[in-house]
Amino acid sequence: MNRILKFIAVLLAAVVLLGVIAAALLPRFIDPNQYRDEITQLVYDQSGLKVSINGPIDWSIFPWVGLSLEDVSIEGANSSQLAQLGSAGVSVKLIPLLSKRIEMQTLELTGLELTLVKNAKGKGNWQVSAPKPSEQQTSRGQEPSSTSTPESATASSPLKLDIASVNVSGLLISYDDQVSKQKYIIDQASLTTGAIRNQQPFDFKLKAHITIPDLVINSLISGEVTFNLEAGRYDIQNLKVSATPDVNKGESLSIVGNVQYQQTPMLVKGNLGVAEFNLANLLNQIKIQLPPMADPKALNKLSFDSHFSTDGESLTADKLQLQLDSFTLDGNFRMSSIDRGDMQFSFTGNDLNLDNYLPPATDNAEAPDEEQSTQSGSEKPSSGKEHPLIPEEMLRGLDLDGSMKLASLTVAKFIFEQPSVDIKAAQGKQEVKIGSRFYQGTIDMTSNLDVRQSGNPKMAASAVLKNISLEALSKPIPDLASLQGDVNAGMKVHTHGQYASVLTKNLNGNIEFKIDKGVFTDANFDKMVCEGVAKIRKKELRATDWGSSTEFTDLSGTFVIKNGIASNDNLIAALAYMNLKGDGYVNLVDRQLDYHMGLNIRGEEAPDSDPACQINKEYVNVTWPVRCHGDLGDLKCGIDVKRLTETIAEIAENRLKKKIEDKVQGPVKDLLKGFFK
Repeated sequence: MNRILKFIAVLLAAVVLLGVIAAALLPRFIDPNQYRDEITQLVYDQSGLKVSINGPIDWSIFPWVGLSLEDVSIEGANSSQLAQLGSAGVSVKLIPLLSKRIEMQTLELTGLELTLVKNAKGKGNWQVSAPKPSEQQTSRGQEPSSTSTPESATASSPLKLDIASVNVSGLLISYDDQVSKQKYIIDQASLTTGAIRNQQPFDFKLKAHITIPDLVINSLISGEVTFNLEAGRYDIQNLKVSATPDVNKGESLSIVGNVQYQQTPMLVKGNLGVAEFNLANLLNQIKIQLPPMADPKALNKLSFDSHFSTDGESLTADKLQLQLDSFTLDGNFRMSSIDRGDMQFSFTGNDLNLDNYLPPATDNAEAPDEEQSTQSGSEKPSSGKEHPLIPEEMLRGLDLDGSMKLASLTVAKFIFEQPSVDIKAAQGKQEVKIGSRFYQGTIDMTSNLDVRQSGNPKMAASAVLKNISLEALSKPIPDLASLQGDVNAGMKVHTHGQYASVLTKNLNGNIEFKIDKGVFTDANFDKMVCEGVAKIRKKELRATDWGSSTEFTDLSGTFVIKNGIASNDNLIAALAYMNLKGDGYVNLVDRQLDYHMGLNIRGEEAPDSDPACQINKEYVNVTWPVRCHGDLGDLKCGIDVKRLTETIAEIAENRLKKKIEDKVQGPVKDLLKGFFK
């Protein structure tokens, strides 16, 4: 028995020894360079690419299975240069492969150059087809046999990696798009890693110099990776993806964060953000000209941060934070079903001043040329073919429920306090609500859109302005400094259609306004009127305590809109001694206006009127008319001749009636009174 065991041991030792000797001597007796033609032919048959191996091919079997190549070139379509490789080498340890472990020395790739060209017809030089096999080759071939794999063979232990490092250098990729006449180049590219082992973190760094039209940037991707192949988990920490213009002191745009990925069940979570950078400086370096802004430090600070997770079916971002200069916006976002596209979000922010990003105000702005402004203002809308205004298909599938609130919003010097926006959209119906405190009053607006009926969307809007102080509003509008009062207004309109002309023609609703407690603070118009009348009558005013302001007894009006025509018959601005009245219409469909305004002096009808400024009874409440009419871009205003004629005729009639009444007494006088009524 001992002899048998000894014989088997010697036999096994001999087999192992022969294997080692064969592995060591085989590369010496078999030169892989003899198979260049077979290798290039095999590549050509499978891909249609012509490969030339101009340098030596080296290989080894034991203890490392290794292969190295040098000076390899590949031709693309029309014999163009597609790729060039300086050298490549890889070595894998043989024995660990038997237990599905990959132990690899440094993987090196040097001097890889890819030259990609898309010609004027839109075809790339990499688009080649493998040659069709000849009939003889086809006849010699055999149908692939289907062999069943034993279940035990498929159930295998997970793959284990052990790679000393990866080193790729001298990578160059050029892309010439002859259709758009644009060229792109990636050069000086390299990839380096630490030791790649299962469940052990390793560093990686990918750098490249990128040239695109009118821009050259340096890019960097780096981080620390840990993976568990058996559990299907991958973790990237300290991820950084940056792009920096290739200029002196280039401003970097960097995406930073940590990402975790799990295969089963699928889960991706982590935090990603944009590190703080100077956006204005970056745009200037990449030659994007910004318009002048009121705040010279505008766009100097921008950053973003997010915490998110997704299982492929839903998406949750429980933290979203945007920092723009001094403005901060915080919120969250959720999609319960990515397939359905439903979205819920909520954002809150502090003070946002949009004026900082608008052109600075100038006191000596040049006035537009009068002739030019008249011509441009008189231009009528293009009568060309109209296009649909509302993207029905997109809005019909919209599923939204979101809100945003700010501490304040400043636009064109107007300050909106605690503004809020609420948006809801579902099943083809959308609603937007906007509310804000505004100069001691409030603004509330609601708009609705219904796109359920194809080709005929329906829209409605309403707005309510309550107790907005003109005195407070005079701060952003200095021209209102001489006015006081509280503005109250309301609007309700609705329309339907898809084109601008149809929407205008179908517009219906009403707009009303009123100013309560109205006062002119800089002048007493009642005194001015009385002084004028007294001067004409050559009499002295008795009153001396007129005061320096003028109170409105009424300032209000209502516009009724029917089929795109807004009409008004009750505009009134009433003072103690005179009234300004207005009536007319604005045709929004034809862009025409015809509006009448009239001034009348009340005289002795005014309360506590001074005898010196009382006018003749025949002129009391007589309206002296003015008319504006014509195209909205070219209005003509002047005396309303028609109404003035009617006014003069009325005055003459009153005078004639009075003369007759003075001469006729008794029953005849009463009869004439009835005649002139």
